[in-house]
Amino acid sequence: MNKKLFEISIAAAVGMKKISELHKVTTFTSFCDSNPQSALADFEKFVRDRCKSGNLGIQEAMGLFENAIQLRPLPSIYPFNQLLGVITKLNQYPEVITLFKTMDSVRIRPDLVTFGTLINCFCKMGKVDFGFAVVGYIFKSGFEPDLLIFNTLLKGLFKENRVKDAIQLFNKITEIGYTCDVVTYGTMVDRLCKTGNVDQAIKLLKDMEKGNSKPNIVIYSAIIDGLCKDNQIPKAQNLFEEMICKGVMPNVITYNSLIDGLCNSGQWEEATKLFSEMIGREISPNVCTFTILIDAMCKEGMVKKAHKLFYLMIERGVEPNTITYNALMDGYCLHSRMDEAENVFHSMVVRGCEPSVISYNILINWSCKAKKLDEAMQIFEDMHSKGLTPDVITYNSLIDGLCKVGRVAAAQELFMEMQARGPTPNVYTYTTLLDGLFTNGSYEEAMRLFEKMDNDGLEADIVTYSTVIDSMCKSNNLDEAKKLFDSLPSKELKPDTRTFSIMIQGFMKEGLLQESENLLTEMLDKGPTPDNVTYSIMIRGFFQNNEIDKAIQLLNDMVDRDFSLNATNTFIVEDLLAAGGLEGKFIDLVDKILPKRQSKGTVTTVELK
Repeated sequence: MNKKLFEISIAAAVGMKKISELHKVTTFTSFCDSNPQSALADFEKFVRDRCKSGNLGIQEAMGLFENAIQLRPLPSIYPFNQLLGVITKLNQYPEVITLFKTMDSVRIRPDLVTFGTLINCFCKMGKVDFGFAVVGYIFKSGFEPDLLIFNTLLKGLFKENRVKDAIQLFNKITEIGYTCDVVTYGTMVDRLCKTGNVDQAIKLLKDMEKGNSKPNIVIYSAIIDGLCKDNQIPKAQNLFEEMICKGVMPNVITYNSLIDGLCNSGQWEEATKLFSEMIGREISPNVCTFTILIDAMCKEGMVKKAHKLFYLMIERGVEPNTITYNALMDGYCLHSRMDEAENVFHSMVVRGCEPSVISYNILINWSCKAKKLDEAMQIFEDMHSKGLTPDVITYNSLIDGLCKVGRVAAAQELFMEMQARGPTPNVYTYTTLLDGLFTNGSYEEAMRLFEKMDNDGLEADIVTYSTVIDSMCKSNNLDEAKKLFDSLPSKELKPDTRTFSIMIQGFMKEGLLQESENLLTEMLDKGPTPDNVTYSIMIRGFFQNNEIDKAIQLLNDMVDRDFSLNATNTFIVEDLLAAGGLEGKFIDLVDKILPKRQSKGTVTTVELK
């Protein structure tokens, strides 16, 4: 390769834009004047330095690779490996595979590092079986795979959720004589825990404790986290204590996992104790620690305490992130304290923390629930002006809120905006708008939307069908409702308690008591279990159709099945004592279901939860 061609190709590879870069290349091309071996050494150093620089882009790397294969004599394998490594880090996996084939075509002999890089690329692409094929090539080339390669294959198998295959490979590695190190065990433990196989991970932990590779804090933390996510909090706490007894001290990650597990299981007081212990051990809580506790306190209704912790966080020099602010905002909203939530939002902006789509969604959702739709729409506009793209949750909250205050036309406009710009409406979007249209008397329009949903290939869920069936019943289309109800099994959908209750009410409305009883019998025999609402509908229907004995029998049955009679659904039991021959039975029933029966001649109110 002549000096001029070499200079041009290197200049192209480096992409000269600065004098300093020109100086580098001029200096480099001067190496060509020296002997070939010296030039090769200089080239390899140049490649090594560029790879270590951290700013080597894909075009430059590809250009340097092209230069390398044109040099005669060819460079050693090292610069090729370095370039392939950089290209892998740039996530250009197909390019690495192509370059490997190029190396093979010009007889550049790969080493174990080259093979490892190639296997890593296949695994990252979700093609672990190709990685195993490379292992065969490794043996054919006179090498033996090392633990690093096996670790890569294990990760590849877990990436494809082939847990059993990963366990088999691990067992095979140890069986053929490889001594697994803490990295291999760490790979297995971490991935087993993340795929919900904590018990298998604990077995490996016990194996480690018996062998030479002792578990470190990373492995203990992974298992503690896995146990917490599997809601095995006592086991996680025991392992935490056991770890400390063995001289392995917890770090912030370990504490965060355990604190999060305790908070998720409602043990926030234990979590705060652990937080204090953590500080006592001089382990500084990070933003994740504070956020977990703030979120838990807000969900427990202790927003004041959560805000105190928020101030402590700032005092200790830990800057809250978007998730922290969102947790606090949501906490205030949960208790209808929208003004405080807005103050937190503004504080977030002032401190230079960018609100996320979720931040806006919290304010929009709770404004809608409070029926402050003008405010919600203003927040929606602000969101747009800040360059944030609303997601399906944003639109669903607004559509639901608008429908609930009767502004269905505005909800439809948002629905059309979703279809035009995105995001794609989901089942919840359609169901919400359907309910809004039905509630506001637009039956025909709602049915057209229901058909459109089917035409668009979106599978309605049982909530959608229940909404449609309910409206059919209320619109005196009982036959159509029954037909749709009967078609649910063919759509692989199981009617739930609400669906059955809707149909029972539809039959009762038309005086079809036997059909209602048949559905209740089906529920009792096959499920789903009737709830207080179901019984309330049946009992009210019997009373309205003068089937007093059946009503009292069902009330007795309801009480015998331990249903609580509270203030969710209320109906009035008229003065049945006036009905001949019922006085004794009714008095017994009232004594049974009410702590204090009002005197004869008054109206008795039975409230069903």
